[in-house]
Amino acid sequence: METREIPTGVAPSADTPAQNRRKVVAGRGAVMVIGSIAVGAFILYAIIMMYGIFYSQ
Repeated sequence: METREIPTGVAPSADTPAQNRRKVVAGRGAVMVIGSIAVGAFILYAIIMMYGIFYSQ
């Protein structure tokens, strides 16, 4: 097991390397889902704004 720097005030994790990898993958997946939702919401906003601009006259 490799030694890592642990910030002051943070207790070392008792997780195995396999559990740590699983948590990292899950964390990245959660970030991707949230990011995808944010991008989708922005695209929807942009489409609504374009519709409003083009059909307001």
